[in-house]
Amino acid sequence: MDITVLIVLIIGLIGAGLGVFFLFQFSGSGGAGELQSQMRNMSTKAGSGGGLRGSQARGGDPLQAMPKRRKTSAALTLEKKLKYSQWKMPPMVFRILEVVFSLIAFGIANRYFNVGIQVFSLGTGPLIMRWALGSAMARRFRAFDSDYPQMLLSLVGLLKTGMNPMQALEMAARGLDEGALVREEIEMMIMRLRYGVPEDKSIGAFGEDIYHPEIELFVQALLLSRRVGGTLSDTLDRLAKQVRKRQYFRMSARAAVGMQRGSIWFIMGILAFLEVYLYFVYPQAVVGAIMDEDGWQVWQFGMMVVGLGIFWITQVTRIRV
Repeated sequence: MDITVLIVLIIGLIGAGLGVFFLFQFSGSGGAGELQSQMRNMSTKAGSGGGLRGSQARGGDPLQAMPKRRKTSAALTLEKKLKYSQWKMPPMVFRILEVVFSLIAFGIANRYFNVGIQVFSLGTGPLIMRWALGSAMARRFRAFDSDYPQMLLSLVGLLKTGMNPMQALEMAARGLDEGALVREEIEMMIMRLRYGVPEDKSIGAFGEDIYHPEIELFVQALLLSRRVGGTLSDTLDRLAKQVRKRQYFRMSARAAVGMQRGSIWFIMGILAFLEVYLYFVYPQAVVGAIMDEDGWQVWQFGMMVVGLGIFWITQVTRIRV
């Protein structure tokens, strides 16, 4: 196949993929928080049963009536990642975009590079898409985690004054900045309650699209306190301490990893500086090696090894707390 035809096909594929991407990304996302809360209301109303009152009327155990907030599993599937990152697309579209980016990279590598780099270029699409997806998840995690301990501590203080948990939650949310993710989640939960959604469903939907390990503990503690009573302030106080400790360990691990990554990029900068210096001092050593067939193969092998080294280091230094 002629290279021009291949390029035209690749451009057509990327155009179609981006069109589908934007279609799913922006369709149905018009009303921001209000529309999102309405959609949640519809889903929760459709699946709501008798709730706590029916179980108590039948003499059932309140703990057995605990709603299943969501099915949890150890595997973080692609569907869950798309939900946590708030990408409005099905997994099939995500796979198509991976293939499209890989084809573009392969078309470029097929024109200028050898077989080794052509093979590695096929993994460009998954790398780019997974990196973007992970960055979106991490951005939402950091936005929630930055205000989560503060909200818990404010809630504990308000509960100790004898305030109702829902009123205390609303007051704690008002103490956060406008647009804070924690505040938006609390406001949506209170809005669902005011619209008549069952209490267990409203509380259970709190933070369901955020990948944070302590959200489930907060929801279960709040639901148990509403059913069997108990000192919710003490439970949330221990949870706030745990969240703050995990934050501290995450910051320490990020600082340690940042030093290692910084040293790696410093070494890469020195290598690039030496290459530029050699080009100005003795240009034939650089240009001649690139123009020579064997020298160009050595250059490509070096770039491939450096790229693999950078990828390996980023995977090794990825620490989750």
